[in-house]
Amino acid sequence: MKKILFFLLAIAVIDFACTPKASPAVTEATIPSGTAVSNDAGTIEAGHVLFTTKCTQCHKEKPIRKWTYEKLRPVLGAMVRKAKLTTTEIGQVSAYVHANSKK
Repeated sequence: MKKILFFLLAIAVIDFACTPKASPAVTEATIPSGTAVSNDAGTIEAGHVLFTTKCTQCHKEKPIRKWTYEKLRPVLGAMVRKAKLTTTEIGQVSAYVHANSKK
């Protein structure tokens, strides 16, 4: 009986741990288009700081000069959701990526 209860508890814990977590809805539409991105040097620098601190927590810094900003927008949408960035931070990271992406 103890083995069955332990097994059921283990299944419940695994099921709970693997359930997708609720997160704010960030879509590609939330990421500013190339024409709406700020060109302010302070915003770009703040985006660089966020990019190097938040993004490199999970993986090493990726070279963004290989792709255009429009190709990176869906990636940004997925990553800002995982990093739990605010709207202001999304604008800053977007400005940095836009300034350093392939033109």
